[in-house]
Amino acid sequence: MRSLVKADMKRIMVKILPWLFLAAAYAYMAVSLITGIDTSPDRNFAFLQKVVERTSVVNLIIGFAALLGIYGDEFKSMAMITVIGKGLTRAKFVFAKFIDTLILVALMIGITAIYVVILKTVLGVTLSGIETRFLINMFVFDFIELVMFVTIASIFYFLSENAAVGLFAYLAFMQIIPATLTFAKMLSPWFANHKFDKLYVSGLIGIVSSNLIIGDIVGAFLVILPTIAIYIGGALLINILVFSRKELDF
Repeated sequence: MRSLVKADMKRIMVKILPWLFLAAAYAYMAVSLITGIDTSPDRNFAFLQKVVERTSVVNLIIGFAALLGIYGDEFKSMAMITVIGKGLTRAKFVFAKFIDTLILVALMIGITAIYVVILKTVLGVTLSGIETRFLINMFVFDFIELVMFVTIASIFYFLSENAAVGLFAYLAFMQIIPATLTFAKMLSPWFANHKFDKLYVSGLIGIVSSNLIIGDIVGAFLVILPTIAIYIGGALLINILVFSRKELDF
């Protein structure tokens, strides 16, 4: 399994297109910050606000890059037939892809965080302690949320072996479903009162982030651990079950 992860990383890192898209998103973020914060009465708060807005675009690209690089190419080339034919179990194959996701998303989120720190320094922005803590929490939970969404969307790769289906599933989980939940809250007081949106990934992550900002570490862990177990553990289990039943032509 270690050899498979290493080979995957070598293959994914040399792909040019995801890095070009990421560079374009970084350029867009820089232009937005440079042109936006000087017209605001509070440059520091404007910087923080713009970073939050623009990292949502960056995160979307990171998820697409992870799905296409880790799952899309694999099913397109059917390279898994070779590694499974050499004795790797299907469960280990699924876990290897999950480890790929952890590594790639962590790397890209880490680069994004460093880039934001560089922009902050260049623009002469000074953040308060709670604002700095908010940024750190944002990047940590962006990582967790992206890993969750990519892992859940990978179910549709294993089901369909189709890149378009997997990417649409990711887009739905990342953007369409949260927007639908927000719209439903606006239309229905009953829906809003029952807080169904708080059961979804983004809602749960928001609760954990808020708890950490106010210093409620125990409360944060009591929410994040079951969330990871249910969403990531459940998705991995489904992938193993689906892939175990799938026939491959050796």
